[in-house]
Amino acid sequence: MTRNVTGAVNAATLRLLEPLARLLLEARIGIGEFAALARRAYVQAAVRESHGSRGGRINVSRIAAYTGLTRVEVAALLAEQRGAPPRKQRGRVRAEQVLQGWWSDREFQDPSGTPARLPRKGARRSFAALVKRFSGDPHNAASILEELLRSQAVREHPDGTLEAVSRTCVNVGWDEAGIEALGEELAEHIETLLYNLKNPDRPRFAKRIVCGHLDPYAARVIVPELAEQAEIFLEGAQDALKGPKHPSQKRHPEPSALRFAVALQFFQEPAARPAPAAAGRAVTKGKRSAARHRSRSVHDSGGL
Repeated sequence: MTRNVTGAVNAATLRLLEPLARLLLEARIGIGEFAALARRAYVQAAVRESHGSRGGRINVSRIAAYTGLTRVEVAALLAEQRGAPPRKQRGRVRAEQVLQGWWSDREFQDPSGTPARLPRKGARRSFAALVKRFSGDPHNAASILEELLRSQAVREHPDGTLEAVSRTCVNVGWDEAGIEALGEELAEHIETLLYNLKNPDRPRFAKRIVCGHLDPYAARVIVPELAEQAEIFLEGAQDALKGPKHPSQKRHPEPSALRFAVALQFFQEPAARPAPAAAGRAVTKGKRSAARHRSRSVHDSGGL
């Protein structure tokens, strides 16, 4: 892989990870948990690649060399896939670590076994002591408390004591089925684009148009019209897939069947503001050059 390709892959990966990181941060999934998921994904992809090219038994040494992981890590991750208990993960969100300790450590519980109300400061049995024990950063108690209060996982009483009212600081109203669908649809979309990247001579259908500066008043009319047209198209596609006009006369074995998906989506964000232009003749020249560039972009990449 050339340096230019490596740089392009790194830039594309970072672009992909930015919205994913926002999702993980809102779900209070720390960098350590994400790194553990990334290691699992690397091993799963390497196993899939190995089976696709060679078949046969899984070679731990080959996967280790392929992924950059150690043989011990690869063996442990493969064992987890076979049902072994997962290893303890480091790098969890510190607020979550503190909250878990509050609910599990008897020193910070009342006689009934629930989290005790704690003063902010104190050498023992205080919120500061709790943070020191479970966060790994005794000087970060104020920020952790702010996060717990903001997420409503902890309540502060008039006397200044703190009470844990939730086992997690995750405070989002997401639907589990919606999260599962998000992962499935993202994976399908990325798989299609990867296939086209590797097979430019026989790509799967994937088209995209972009309007860089859509008038907000026009959008009130255009976007609903496009949504209506998309609904009509998808209904027709569903009918065609459910009842094909030319079904096979022979019963094929199950592996020959296809899982086929059609997806449409609208994306929108605030348009980038144009950079301020210089005064004089350079302004006119710059505008003409930008106009010619936009005209070419419409024909070359589907822009509007």
